[in-house]
Amino acid sequence: MDELSGIVESLKSEIKTKLGPAKSIFDLWFGDLKLSSLDEECAVFTTPSPLKKNILSTKYIDIIKETLFGIIGFSVEVKIEKEGPAETKLPEKETTFDEEILLESERREKKIEEILNNPSSEKKTVLDEYTFDNFVEGTSNKFAKAACFAVANDPCVYNPLFIWGHSGLGKTHLLYAVMNHIKKNNPGLKIIYKKCETFMNELIDAIGNHETGPFKEKYRSADVLLIDDIQFISGKESTQEEFFHTFSALYESEKQIILTSDRPPMEIKHLTDRLRTRFEGGLIADVQPPSFELRTAIIRKKSDSMGLSVSNELVDYMAERLNNNIRQIEGVLKKLYAVSSLTGAEVTKESIDQIISIVDPGNVPTDIMIERILTAVSKKYGVSVEDIKSRKRNDTISNARHTAIYIIRKLTDLSLKDIGKIFDRNHATVISSIDNIGVNIRTIKNYESELEKLIKEIKDV
Repeated sequence: MDELSGIVESLKSEIKTKLGPAKSIFDLWFGDLKLSSLDEECAVFTTPSPLKKNILSTKYIDIIKETLFGIIGFSVEVKIEKEGPAETKLPEKETTFDEEILLESERREKKIEEILNNPSSEKKTVLDEYTFDNFVEGTSNKFAKAACFAVANDPCVYNPLFIWGHSGLGKTHLLYAVMNHIKKNNPGLKIIYKKCETFMNELIDAIGNHETGPFKEKYRSADVLLIDDIQFISGKESTQEEFFHTFSALYESEKQIILTSDRPPMEIKHLTDRLRTRFEGGLIADVQPPSFELRTAIIRKKSDSMGLSVSNELVDYMAERLNNNIRQIEGVLKKLYAVSSLTGAEVTKESIDQIISIVDPGNVPTDIMIERILTAVSKKYGVSVEDIKSRKRNDTISNARHTAIYIIRKLTDLSLKDIGKIFDRNHATVISSIDNIGVNIRTIKNYESELEKLIKEIKDV
């Protein structure tokens, strides 16, 4: 991957995250976007159609500029041009926005189905990037990986297989790995993978067009059905009804069903009892947030695959800071790669901190957060940081010290003992300060709201 390709892929990944559920919009307008040139003053992107050029240049230019700045670290002018020879005019009849989204959605679904059902194709696809071999295993995901590998080798050994865990922990990677494995070893099987939202939209279209027969036949003829984010079926009565019958038909025919969710079946609200019992009737595997050791392994493996040189010390530093999910780790590494490729600069603690502050604004190193807290409290109470940390005991300084201790406890993971060291006091004094603030919150009018305002200011720095 060349430098410009790496940057545009990072840009697309960031914009896709920012757009959130509007995945069809992202695919429609940003799917074909390319970065043709970049220098200190201007970035030139290209897209195939005049319509896309117009939409990107008007509706999405600000998000492109903002995201690009976050990746490369400096501001440039952004231009969107049509790929290939310039056209003098737009077609007489432009496709409407809704029609474009529908057409793009249909094209994408056909492409996915072609990939899954054309085992002779040698063309590299997105599926090839997600395998069991490149899934980094740890205690937090070992059982889920083993379960997926088992059904990939022997469909219906566990049926259904229900995988749950918070966003960004690798559930979709496992689904793709299952598809890859089955496609390679059992090319004759019919595999269908859908996001739950897509399944619902297809059902709505089928009902609206009086074509529920072909819809039912499509899904009930699958040998392996994989539905991602099944929790979105919550409260959708018609979709639950149809999915129940699809589920039952496949199960009775001994066809494999694999579902993912951000929560276990018992916690999916507004789910019919008959679906809940069927979800719970197979094997349930959870994926937990990665441990420090797993985060370290992921960072090392992914940085090596990118060709990004990161010292062991900095790998450990990132693993300490990036403790939410795997997607967060990937986002930081992609930005580091983009900046390193563009500028030739080595990865440093400072560059890591800068990029983490962009990817996860709330993720601040403990020492920096303590400095922010002491500075903000000092300013609010009109006393110096030295006074707050001193042995002075007048009311103003004591109140400032109690407040600083309370906020440090709230915004960091430091133990009572470690907080006490900052102020040269023992943990009993820290507990007393926290209790003192608790009394103020309960007895002084508007005290809590003022305290929350101060905390917000500290977090927003």
